[in-house]
Amino acid sequence: MCGIFGIVDRRGAPIELAWLQRGIDLVAHRSPDGRGFHRGDGWGLGHGRLAIIDRRARADQPLSYRGYTIVFNGAIYNYLELRRELGLLGHVFRSQSDTEVLLAAYVEWGPACLSKLNGMWAFAIHDPERKRLFCARDRFGIKPFYYTQIGDRFCWASEIKQFGALPDWRARVDRSTAYEFLVKGYQDHRATTFFEGVRQLRGGQYLVYDLREKTYQVTDYYRLDDRKVPWSDPHEKSTLHQLRDLLYDAVRLRLRADVPIGTALSGGLDSSSIVGVMHDLLTERGAGDRQASVSCRFEGTPWDEGPYIDAVVARTGLRSHQITPGFTELMSRWDRVIWQQDEPIAGASILAQHLVFERARKEGLLVMLDGQGADEILAGYEKFYWPWFRRNFREQPRRALGDLLVFFRLHRIGVGMAWSRLRQFRRKDRGGHPAWLAAGGQVPKEELFRRSPENSIRQTSQNLLREMGLPILLHYEDRNSMAFGVESRLPFLDHRLVEFCLALPETYKIRRARRKFALREAMRPLLPDTVYHRYDKMGFPTPQKEWMQSQASYFERLLNESREVLADWIHPSIVQYPDPNLRWRIISFAKWVRCFEVEL
Repeated sequence: MCGIFGIVDRRGAPIELAWLQRGIDLVAHRSPDGRGFHRGDGWGLGHGRLAIIDRRARADQPLSYRGYTIVFNGAIYNYLELRRELGLLGHVFRSQSDTEVLLAAYVEWGPACLSKLNGMWAFAIHDPERKRLFCARDRFGIKPFYYTQIGDRFCWASEIKQFGALPDWRARVDRSTAYEFLVKGYQDHRATTFFEGVRQLRGGQYLVYDLREKTYQVTDYYRLDDRKVPWSDPHEKSTLHQLRDLLYDAVRLRLRADVPIGTALSGGLDSSSIVGVMHDLLTERGAGDRQASVSCRFEGTPWDEGPYIDAVVARTGLRSHQITPGFTELMSRWDRVIWQQDEPIAGASILAQHLVFERARKEGLLVMLDGQGADEILAGYEKFYWPWFRRNFREQPRRALGDLLVFFRLHRIGVGMAWSRLRQFRRKDRGGHPAWLAAGGQVPKEELFRRSPENSIRQTSQNLLREMGLPILLHYEDRNSMAFGVESRLPFLDHRLVEFCLALPETYKIRRARRKFALREAMRPLLPDTVYHRYDKMGFPTPQKEWMQSQASYFERLLNESREVLADWIHPSIVQYPDPNLRWRIISFAKWVRCFEVEL
């Protein structure tokens, strides 16, 4: 885990070392363990290191091998297996790092090496034979990679703020992206960003910059649509064993590190499953007593997950570090977190997550396993209920109505409310220009998640993984963890597990109105009963709505300040809109404008 930065001058002019140094200094939080630079003819690479695997100087970056040079942010979990395979092909290594293995894999297989990697990555390789720079981002976009053109220089970075290292950088707003955030709350669903002219590689893409022609091309190398494997195992017990084995192996690989590892425990099914698997694996090694977790609680509110957290702690005996932030503590870091994120933030849960990783670092946990991805691949959200109910009703109407009654009971709601909640996920986006948005222009009419009322559960999963959902969660996770030099690892986004779960028949996703059926059953021996029987999906909740009511004068003041910053954007009629999420987004957007001195 690190920070990377690179510059190419289209005229071939030398790259100033001070620019590279400044670019890495701007993300010093990502790289507390050193920095390095490498310059060639009209190009330069910068790297700041967070040492997780092989912490010795011989693994520092930029790292060269057979004339090729790499800067790499991420982790290749199967590097030991690849190292053995490459060794049989004649490769010799001087370090024990995954970085050197990754570079050797590229030397041996070229872009095809990406299909062999299990991990998360954003890297740039100078390829002297082909006179090019080869840059890639992992399959699901766990690690960031931004690029832009600044004058005659093509640049790329881990965080957008690094482009400020160049003297002619100007921060201008991308109006379309800003409109979509303000009106709909969309973020990170496109290659464009809030900054005009700054784009990101999407998950599963690589970029080749031709140093002779001074041109680049972006290519998709991994598409979920191409991974449609027919399901062939009719035996439920065997299926659940396969799921269990894949999750165990995903966690096992993510325990490879030369630093202490912990878990982010919320008390939900996903994080509790990871804790249970990790406990089993560590106990096998005689290291079960070293397991630790960090949790965030809001005692005395409906959002307190303490009882579930305590049940997992009691079962595993892990060392539990718990934080209980209040309103003032969270709000005091809003501006700081926006600077870390490079974007406005959509809710207070991002502030709470920031605190979790801060505590992890204080406890010496430099790697944290987290449960991101499980909801997307195993139908964990309520929005999966509509395609599930529609299909069931077509095929077996009587049974579908029976399942609907179970839905009412599990969620403790009436028929009218339940039906309303089901139908909200099939309504189409209208686009257009809301009255409170004073700036000219239209919000694009694009349905994204609700692209088709005929979406299946699988298509819904793919939309969430690729566009509307997971990308912004990964953005938040990366910036919040790296703000404190902590590496976040996500077992449920092991590509083998993702592909397996997407191929599962829908009855393994939702059965009798119970979401994530397969995971719940596969992990049952590891889970406390209170977690196994828990159906109130909460995500990472905070009392944001209650705070915005109880602290109305505070937020009213912030909204008025925001209207001054956004005078040409926000119509005075905004005071008539009571939606707390809308108000939060406007305040957050204005804070972002001030933080980065953005030209509107």
